Amino acid sequence: MLGYVAESEAYVTKHKTKRNPKTKLLFNRRTALQGFAGGAVVAALPACASAPKKPTAVSPQVENFLAQFGPIDRTIVGKAADVFSGDQPEGPHAVLWDKAGFLEKHSPLPGPEETVPLVIVGGGMSGLFSAYLLRERQPIVLEQAARFGGNSKGEAWNGIDYSIGAAYFMAQDEDSDIFRLFAELGIHERCRMKTTEDPVILGQKRYDAFWTGETDPGSPQFQKLFQYLSDVNNNQGGQHYPEIPSTTSAERDVVDTLDRQSLYDNLAAVVQAPLHPHIDSAIEHYCWSTFGSSSREISAASGLNALAAEFGEVYVAPGGNAAVAEQVLRRLLETLPQQHLRTRSLVFDVIVNADHVLVGYLDGNGQIHVIRAKAAIMCCPKFVAKRTIRDLEPARLDAMAKLRYRAYVVANVLIKKVIPDDFYDLFLLGKEGEDFSQIFDAYQRQRATDVVLGTYAKVDATRSVLTLYRALPFEGGRAMLFSPAAFDQQKQELREQCESEILPLLGLTMKDVEDIRLTRWGHPMPVPAIGLIADGVTDQLRRPFKDRVFFVEQDNWMLAAIETAAEEALHFAPLVEKVLA
Repeated sequence: MLGYVAESEAYVTKHKTKRNPKTKLLFNRRTALQGFAGGAVVAALPACASAPKKPTAVSPQVENFLAQFGPIDRTIVGKAADVFSGDQPEGPHAVLWDKAGFLEKHSPLPGPEETVPLVIVGGGMSGLFSAYLLRERQPIVLEQAARFGGNSKGEAWNGIDYSIGAAYFMAQDEDSDIFRLFAELGIHERCRMKTTEDPVILGQKRYDAFWTGETDPGSPQFQKLFQYLSDVNNNQGGQHYPEIPSTTSAERDVVDTLDRQSLYDNLAAVVQAPLHPHIDSAIEHYCWSTFGSSSREISAASGLNALAAEFGEVYVAPGGNAAVAEQVLRRLLETLPQQHLRTRSLVFDVIVNADHVLVGYLDGNGQIHVIRAKAAIMCCPKFVAKRTIRDLEPARLDAMAKLRYRAYVVANVLIKKVIPDDFYDLFLLGKEGEDFSQIFDAYQRQRATDVVLGTYAKVDATRSVLTLYRALPFEGGRAMLFSPAAFDQQKQELREQCESEILPLLGLTMKDVEDIRLTRWGHPMPVPAIGLIADGVTDQLRRPFKDRVFFVEQDNWMLAAIETAAEEALHFAPLVEKVLA
């Protein structure tokens, strides 16, 4: 992270900004997400109050459920197996990528065996938030993976919880709907607040004040861009912050204008020159980690929505956002029967009729079940939704086809020593004068871009965890991660980077490492490509289908963040409630 935190309170705004949840990168940012109805969305839902509740005692049955199906896997003993955790696509691909053949083989499908008000497809953060907001309707949540949490999962090592995906979330205004939701869930009190600036590493040297021009005091670009990003964040100096989602025509005009140029071109126009090599490297690597994309290919609207708002505090929980997912699941279990929360349940068919929805899924034993519901919420990526829902309109299918997704790898390095918590994220800028004209070549040279202290929120007396993030910011990266040789290659390359670059910065060697555990995320990062918002693609993606199927997912806006999940759940919950009333 390259933030300027000393004056962060001056930059607190009420933007509906979003942030990639994986790592804390260039700046600290305080997010102040306001609800879609003037801050009244949460209050309008009977299931969510505005004041935090005292924690309630958790039953042994709930703890046993969390141990088996919760987002944090605490069952690994000793060294992990030499395989990726995270995405395991073989089962879903076998069914959904040949749905016609699957249906033919199992025709006719059985009739509905359950009738319920609501089915939620997907048990990641969008699904868990939606289920919580609508929990009085007793929804059934179907998650195809073995554990809930989606991209917000974690693991444990000798009692230390660490993230294998999403790692933190931004602070919010206390009068925002998301703050009230998180307070209701008891999330904030489980976290450590991060307020200080984190260092960057350039050419194996640490710098603690990037935007003051510490890496090159003679260049005026640092201060000029810092002022520009601050002005954008604050809607001052003639600049306007790109509100995504936009709720007024004026906000949408700002977004549409910025959406038609790349982030790189926007910043280069500010300084009226090619970006300084250090700034180029920082912005490029930021975009890799945040969007899985180059600054040359992403929209300035989406890029500035994240980048300009990176001022303020963040919340870090032990286990990252897996701890958030676990807490939401724990609270859901206070209201929902355990049998309503189903893992290893692959939804393969959704049929929308005049007054109901039929949802077909395959359970972990290979048995097919069909549920009849008044409504369904699709909390899954659009490339899954389009293979699942029958008879989607051509315009929606065309919009879905425009989305591209990128992949990343997480490596958790288990250290047998305590690392001082004088940083949360070491942001790696690589060598001086990096060339980004060939992204694949730059990716191979760079490897991981972030080194997050996984034990930052809860320091252990004898051990530490370093969480490394490596995006694959190019077309074809996802396929690379699913090749048979992917695990060995990724582990070798990240191990070499640890040994030669990362551990020496911390006074450590490979003798201090007990294990390196790897996680694969092949589908979590939608590319916010130039023009998608301005051309109305997001509008098509979010539109309810036949007034009974609702789409609540990060790729609605191509912004991979826990805030996106929460905001979309808050927006759509009242609309779903009207259908169910």
